[in-house]
Amino acid sequence: MKARGVRGQILVFIVLILIFAFVVFALLAPHFGGQKPAPSVLEAYWRVDGQRVTSASVGDSVEAVVSVQASEQYVGSVVVKVRKDVSWWFDKDYAVATVPVDMVGGGEPALLKVEFVPDEASVGRVGSLKGYFIEVEFSAVGASWTMDSGYPPRLEVVKQG
Repeated sequence: MKARGVRGQILVFIVLILIFAFVVFALLAPHFGGQKPAPSVLEAYWRVDGQRVTSASVGDSVEAVVSVQASEQYVGSVVVKVRKDVSWWFDKDYAVATVPVDMVGGGEPALLKVEFVPDEASVGRVGSLKGYFIEVEFSAVGASWTMDSGYPPRLEVVKQG
């Protein structure tokens, strides 16, 4: 009877060691998996008629501009999203561009652009539009960047006229 109890304890001990090894492997695998770092967003801003702005009018043609630079070669796509910042509600994609890039580490920054026309003014009430912001996804490495939450750098929109 004692031998069966010792075997059971050894089995439990082996299972615990396997679980521990699995957890350690799962936590350390991303560090040793050879995954390359995501490029860095150097700056992101808005332009209307070629001029940098922090606000625009409904109906203006606005350009969201993002400057990214890679520390190592990055080949893949970059998704640039202009999103509606909705007060106390879920944000929504408004304009999206997927740009294929091949950047050399330490090379010239890439300028990525998305044009859009704001369709409503910033109000700020619960459930209404606060403004627009930029989000960047580096698909090849599964990383993303989101514009700071303040105004500016986010874009406020006023009624036309």
